[in-house]
Amino acid sequence: MDTSSLSKSLLIFGCGYVGLELARQSLELGWSVTAFTRNQQSAEKAEKIGAIPVIGILQDREWWDQLSPDYDHVVNSVGAYSPSLEGYQQSYFMGMRSVVDWLEQANGRVKNLLFTSSSSVYPQKDGSLVNEKSEHQGVSARGKILLDAERICLQASEKLAVRRFVVRLSGLYGPGRHLLVDKIRRQEPISGNPRRVLNLTHRDDAASAVLSVLQSSDLCGGGIFNACDGQHATRGEVVRWVAKELGLTAPKFLGVEEDNGPDRRVDSTKLKELIGWSPKFATFQHGYQDFLASE
Repeated sequence: MDTSSLSKSLLIFGCGYVGLELARQSLELGWSVTAFTRNQQSAEKAEKIGAIPVIGILQDREWWDQLSPDYDHVVNSVGAYSPSLEGYQQSYFMGMRSVVDWLEQANGRVKNLLFTSSSSVYPQKDGSLVNEKSEHQGVSARGKILLDAERICLQASEKLAVRRFVVRLSGLYGPGRHLLVDKIRRQEPISGNPRRVLNLTHRDDAASAVLSVLQSSDLCGGGIFNACDGQHATRGEVVRWVAKELGLTAPKFLGVEEDNGPDRRVDSTKLKELIGWSPKFATFQHGYQDFLASE
């Protein structure tokens, strides 16, 4: 029996770029969705699409009494309150700790507990293909905080969550993410190395990846999954293509020699083969065409 369309309940912590789209896709399935967010504007957007908004600060405990843990699925998709290490620590580590502690004190038990992490936990700089078992030695301080938050989720007791998942998202883009396009339109130089690989994921595909994991079966205990389109285009390829689509000259890249950032190809084969997920926007060309056409 296909139970994918039966009513289910989902609590999303962090209803931002990915969280709001996850709410929208879940609501389309007929699920009931509660959206926890730290700001009024996001709460209004969630309510507008049919979710039940709750406002609070995730790492604090004031919200614990506002929510009963009677959900099938709990997803932590918060973004960093600020790009500082303190912002990462508060939002990701302390936030994930707060979710698990809330479940424990409320004697809750959900089917799935999921944390959306990032491929920034992979520090490789040699262009190698990385998967969920790749090493993290040399990871940045921010990446280490994400790994610590991942462990909190994955090591939560089975008494609190039957299955515990981490989905590592890569290079989010799509509607509302205009930075690269705006720079090209203004003909501003692009910083960094054009040969460095970009691992991209359209916002809609990021949400569908999370939803696919929640709907999956036969994954005892849970696990870690990478989510990206798998095209592995370079920064230069993306910039040149977008510029051509806009009828402009591709901007120059500055600081090429000083660019010492990660350069790796993120492998999402596990998610595609084990879960059966496939991205709607399998190439950046498809994703940007959709985005540019909607402007």
